[in-house]
Amino acid sequence: MTDKIYRVQTEMTAGWRVSAQVGNHQMVIDQATAGDTGPNPLDTFLFSLAGCVSTIAKMVAREQGIAFRGIKVAVEGVLNPAALAGKPSEDPVGFKRIDIRADIDADLDDEQKLAFLELVCRRCPVHHNLCHPCLIEHRLG
Repeated sequence: MTDKIYRVQTEMTAGWRVSAQVGNHQMVIDQATAGDTGPNPLDTFLFSLAGCVSTIAKMVAREQGIAFRGIKVAVEGVLNPAALAGKPSEDPVGFKRIDIRADIDADLDDEQKLAFLELVCRRCPVHHNLCHPCLIEHRLG
């Protein structure tokens, strides 16, 4: 199978608003203390994780023939605000912990639902990149 390349290009001009054309969609991130015209980057990050887990759950259920009626995924991140603000901190910049809670509406008992969720998380690219970071290169435009 050939690798698929994803590209996103953002633009920030005045204020804190960042806009991007993502595929066929226009997306905006912003800061609540500024224009608040969209979610902030950290909210968007957690939404990406929850959305990916939800999507992969539907895929896995379809593949396994599971009667799957839906899923609700709650993601909560504990942030280190000191490092984010540029202050000395022994904790990493960003989230120190991320918790995922899933309410799975399917014909499975709790043990099966937990095994299903573990499989889903192993197949979720966003989850995987959080647990096993990929190479990121930085360079000028």
